This record gives sequence, structure tokens and C-alpha cells, in this order.
Amino acid sequence: MNSSEQQAHEATAESVRPKRNRWTSFSLLTILLLLTIAALGISHVRMSWQMDENNQAMATMEAELAKLRKEAGYLEISDESLVHVVAAPTHEDLVWRWKVFVPDGVTMKSHMSVKRSTGGSMTSTSQLGEGENQIELAIYRGPEGEWKQKITVIHGPSTSSSSGQLPEDFMSWLNNATTSSSGLMRSEGTKVFQPDQDVTLLKMTAHGREKQDPKTGAPGKATKESTEITAWLAPEENP
Repeated sequence: MNSSEQQAHEATAESVRPKRNRWTSFSLLTILLLLTIAALGISHVRMSWQMDENNQAMATMEAELAKLRKEAGYLEISDESLVHVVAAPTHEDLVWRWKVFVPDGVTMKSHMSVKRSTGGSMTSTSQLGEGENQIELAIYRGPEGEWKQKITVIHGPSTSSSSGQLPEDFMSWLNNATTSSSGLMRSEGTKVFQPDQDVTLLKMTAHGREKQDPKTGAPGKATKESTEITAWLAPEENP
């Protein structure tokens, strides 16, 4: 084969050899890059949704926990220089409980008073200790059938109480009265007060109901008698 024939053969071979298309190669790289970006975007969106769901679940759990703490009367202390009070649950009528935190160096007493508009009042007092205390106020029937009021303070292993006797007809009158109450409620959770503040724990007012005419059944005049049951905390200055 002479040189001219060899050149012609090489030219023919070169013409039939498949040519690489750089545009096709570039398009494949672009598609791979776009797919990678899309996958990363989808992954980011899924993670964002999952984080939002987790945050919502955490917020729901925290709200439920806060509700349970309030119902259980959990005392949450945020600043040990302040007085903290929370109402605790009871399962008895005419029994009230609170948990109280008293700062170091502060002297406080708990008081319970029953006052009748017809005359006469009685106050029971008990001292709180520094730190956490539990206060229980109760109106109950004594061992000899008499009605009494009692305030009890539990501070660590020690318990102190003060009580007094109520008029014989007190409960029979109270059971036939209309009552309204205010003070610290369980739904409020822990409340915070300055050490020099008085704190109203409970104020229950009872008013006599209207009496019916025994002959006609028509409502008569309401009795003017009323009773206030009040429980509060009061600081005392150290001598």
C-alpha cells in the first residue's frame, strides 16, 4: 500500500469513528447536579417538617406537664429571696391546703379567722419555718361533737397546730347559706410575693338564704346574718 492509499484509509477510519458529544456529557452532569440539589432540598424540607412536629409535640407535653403540676400543687421556686405559694389538692369538704416557701431570714405566720356578723370571731395562728411548709386549714367536728377550726403547719419533720371551738349552730347555719370564695386557686399554679406582703390564701363569705313562709311557700326576707372565713399569711419583723 502506497502512501496515498494509506492516508485515504486513515481518513476513512477517522470519519467512521464515533465522536464524543461534549454537550451530551455536560447535560448529564447538569442533570446529576440538579438531582443532587433536589434531593438535598427535599431532605431539608422533611427535616424542617419533622422539627416542627417535634417542637409542637414538646410544647404539648410541656403544657400537659404544667397542667399536671398545677393540679398536683407542685411548688415551683424561681427566686429564693421571694415568698412562693401554691394551692394543693384536697379531697375533703372544709379542708384547704397550701404549700409555702419562706426565704431565709423571713418570719411569717399563717392565720385563720371565722367572723360572724351577729357577733363573735375566732382566730387561729401558727408560725412558718424557713424553707418549704405545708399549711392545712380545716373546720371539723371534734371528738365530743363540737365544731372546731384548726390550722396546721408542717415544716420538715416538725408539725405545729392551733385550734379553737366554733359556735354550736355554726355548721347548721353554714350548710343552709350561700357561699362565695376567692383567694389562691389551684389553676393559678405557684404565685410569688414580696417577703413584706400579706398574702390572702382564702376568703369565703356565707350569706343566709331567703326563708320561705311555711304556710304559703312564698319567699320571705333573707337573713342579714353573714360569716367570713379568712386565711392569710403575714410577715413579722424580726426583733
